[in-house]
Amino acid sequence: MNSPTDEQAALIRITLEGTKMSYPDRYDQENLLNLHKAKMSLEQAVDLLSQ
Repeated sequence: MNSPTDEQAALIRITLEGTKMSYPDRYDQENLLNLHKAKMSLEQAVDLLSQ
């Protein structure tokens, strides 16, 4: 699967560090983090199923 872009990676990193952006950017920040977490979970599930 594709890796996040540099901009997406930066948003994920600052979110994981606990930095909150102002609205409406915070919605995009939280949405992106949730999508990233879902992607990571799906990749883990695929790896487990392919063993």
